[in-house]
Amino acid sequence: MERMPGNEYGVIVIGAGHAGCEAALASARNGSKTLLATISMDSIALLPCNSAVGGPGRGQIVREIDALGGEIGKNVDKSYIHSRMLNISKGPALRTVRAIVDKKRYFLYMKQVLENQENLDLKQGLVAKIEKFGNKYKLIKTDESFYIGKCIVIATGTFLRGKIFWGKYEREAGRQGEINSIKLPGCLENIGYKFGRLRTETPPRVDKKTVDFKNIRTQKYDELPEMFSFDNVYDGREQLNNHITYIEKECIDFIVKNIKKSSIYEISMKSESPKYCPSIEDKVSRFKNRKRHQIFIQPEGKDTNEMYLHGLFTTFSEDIQEGIIKRIKGLEKAEITRPGYGVEYDYLIPGQLNINLESKKHKNIFFAGQINGTTGYEEAAAQGIIAGINASLSSWDKENIFLSREDGYIGILIDDVILKGVIEPYRMLTSRNEFRLYHRHDNADIRMSKILRKIGHEKKANIISKKYEKIDEAYSNIKKSKYFNSKKMIEDIKQDRLSKDNINIIKNTFNLDDKELNSLIIN
Repeated sequence: MERMPGNEYGVIVIGAGHAGCEAALASARNGSKTLLATISMDSIALLPCNSAVGGPGRGQIVREIDALGGEIGKNVDKSYIHSRMLNISKGPALRTVRAIVDKKRYFLYMKQVLENQENLDLKQGLVAKIEKFGNKYKLIKTDESFYIGKCIVIATGTFLRGKIFWGKYEREAGRQGEINSIKLPGCLENIGYKFGRLRTETPPRVDKKTVDFKNIRTQKYDELPEMFSFDNVYDGREQLNNHITYIEKECIDFIVKNIKKSSIYEISMKSESPKYCPSIEDKVSRFKNRKRHQIFIQPEGKDTNEMYLHGLFTTFSEDIQEGIIKRIKGLEKAEITRPGYGVEYDYLIPGQLNINLESKKHKNIFFAGQINGTTGYEEAAAQGIIAGINASLSSWDKENIFLSREDGYIGILIDDVILKGVIEPYRMLTSRNEFRLYHRHDNADIRMSKILRKIGHEKKANIISKKYEKIDEAYSNIKKSKYFNSKKMIEDIKQDRLSKDNINIIKNTFNLDDKELNSLIIN
């Protein structure tokens, strides 16, 4: 690690959400003295909305981050309480994991990793101003103390001039119960940056004790779940079920009757909300012919009775939210523990960035995460790890990395946002990826290996290459065997679903009967 004064760093990351955490860890692990500055030490890597990670497109992103040495996949594997492989009836390009995590454990595990990471300092404070300081930058906090950094990563999420609202009620906040940042966006505007406004919504939470689970459908978890991280295996832990219910005619009519009482109309919102994660107000307005809308009742954690109503994103006042819930099967007697609300915030017009996430206006200032107009933990984490790697490389005056569209979902994401721009919060979808048949969940490690070599992680890249050499060798031997027509076996080998021991058995022994072969595949 480079020797510097106590308040001087190679890289300073502003914001400890999913983008900031990955950026700080990537920078520190690359050898740069790094500072992660956060408004609150109690909201690091917070999951303020959905507690699920992964799903189509986004699960592949998590695997790519893990292959690059990121933390989100490992942290999900440590904290998940419900995990399922999605799209198992479809081809391998669409299969991916979606896991629900314990929110408190997720935060604590990530905080522990950050606190124990070599080269990384974690400090609480609100950055108010960024000033040029020779060939470096001075970051001045609201208490007028300061830090010096050669490279800066701005990953402030929804906190720049953030405002929360439900019904007629509104107040300045980055999230419910947390202060926002007013001075920093003003400073950034003064040095030439242009911002727009976006918004997103979160649903109400209800008390598990007041939910009637007998009248709604149970969604089971996978009994042998696949992990997000290439380094982890299932540890046999107990999982929790999801449940599914629906908003139907009586409830839809009630929403339509009260639609003008939503904050969107009450406060005359000018910002755009996510098209692919719409509020219930948007759903009933846009899909008038749909007779029902699905709601997932998800656990928030093992040690809490709060349940998350995925699909019921709203900005209605609390009394209207109560009226909606009372008209949903299984929730007739449910009690709201905290109401849903919306948040509106500044985002950087992303065309002001280069494809390495560095500012076009100011060398060594990078932006990552929701500030760039994206939505979702996975999208934020992906930008964070790229910005962190590049900030670290720049702190050593080394060439930055660039992920192309051909490389993976992360490359697609950055290319879309920077070159095409955003008019609403950007969400990754498999349909955005013209290379989706190749950018699979299972092969993210080999796809990212060339990036690993570029940033000096030859050892890890070599381990990945050897793994695929063994798979290719096993596949070649299987082609010569009497089991070559076993499509299931070949698929499992190519998807790396067999352990190394099982691959060696298949390589060296071809006198297995079908029962023994199936046993190997299952186990």
